Amino acid sequence: MTGIITSSIAMRLLLAAICFSVLIGYDRFAIRAYRAYRWSEDSSLSSIEHAIDLEPANADYHDLLCRDQLFLAQKPEQAAEECRSSTELNPYSSTILLDLAQTYYAGGDTSRMDRAIQQAFHIDPTTPNTAWAAANFMLAEGRVNEALQLFAIVLREDSTLAPSVLNNCWHSLHDAHQIKNILPPHPAIYLDFIKLLLAEAEFSQARYIWEKLMRLNTAVDYRQGLYYIDCLLQAGDVQSAIDAWKQLQAKDQQLQAYSNPNNLVTDASLSHDILNGGFDWRYAPQSQISVSLDSSNVHTVGRSLKLQFSECGSNSGIYQYIPVKANLRYKLTAWVKSENLESANGPVIALFDYNDHSISSTTEETLGTTQWHRIETTLNAGPGTNLIILMILRDPEDTQIHGTLWISDITVEAL
Repeated sequence: MTGIITSSIAMRLLLAAICFSVLIGYDRFAIRAYRAYRWSEDSSLSSIEHAIDLEPANADYHDLLCRDQLFLAQKPEQAAEECRSSTELNPYSSTILLDLAQTYYAGGDTSRMDRAIQQAFHIDPTTPNTAWAAANFMLAEGRVNEALQLFAIVLREDSTLAPSVLNNCWHSLHDAHQIKNILPPHPAIYLDFIKLLLAEAEFSQARYIWEKLMRLNTAVDYRQGLYYIDCLLQAGDVQSAIDAWKQLQAKDQQLQAYSNPNNLVTDASLSHDILNGGFDWRYAPQSQISVSLDSSNVHTVGRSLKLQFSECGSNSGIYQYIPVKANLRYKLTAWVKSENLESANGPVIALFDYNDHSISSTTEETLGTTQWHRIETTLNAGPGTNLIILMILRDPEDTQIHGTLWISDITVEAL
């Protein structure tokens, strides 16, 4: 019996010794690994070499040394040697293989570069970062078709990379027709491309991509499309802006609700959100004139514009672009009321010619305290007039004014 107990105690002591030895070995391994990691974080050449000395079988540290030799020391042959060591330790890392391809590219060895890229792509055929790096290699080599196929994968898998992809493709090819072929049916990517083209003043190519976007059998966020319309207006291409506005309306019932076929003023009842773009209302806040939408004080339905004046000021900051036709006569009517509106000259609704920003017509002034009443004016569009601006202002602006004005049911129609 005593022998059995003694044997059991001995076994327990042996197991404890083994566990202790394993624990000590693990601690040493963990400490060495941690020290190597801390050295690698420094990213200097000597620190990376220290990390490799501590952890020679760690592929990531060899890859770090590869990048250091390539980008800082600019020694592609030594870099390639480190990257090859890294791929031997971890042959399943597309990132390391792409770094190896970079070293071959820097050394002018395009055949080995191709093999490294193919290996990376075989490992990660749909990973956007892999396709992105490989596509840029192909583009730098002038292999446009192969590059475009890879960029198509990037766009399909990660739309956040779209601006970078489109920028690279455009500045390499300058051909919207060719780039359009790799765009997935995502309106946001089309709009990213349109913004790039407009920034480059490539209006005809932007129009081409816009037309393709409008033919997609998918919904388009009309708010994002307003940027295109605004750029056309700034460029003076009013008709194209009108056409684009109608196309957006055709694709979205919410935007259709802004228009009334019997009134050229968009959202005349002010029932919807102000879009600050396109042919809807725009608002730039002014320091001495406060503008708000008032649902408790209206002439018929919807909301009214409520303007509160203090001290002086001219432009209320709220306005709208209205398309018209040359050589036609138009009539503006609106309903207004006022409260304690005191000044030497009251506010008016004015119509400007967009081309030269000259005042073409104004309503009568409103002053004092009044109930709802109608004001109106007419406009004769000149032979070159295709766009007018509706604004609320005072002239001259340096006179003092205090009080409140409400405006409702604004209408512009051809006579």
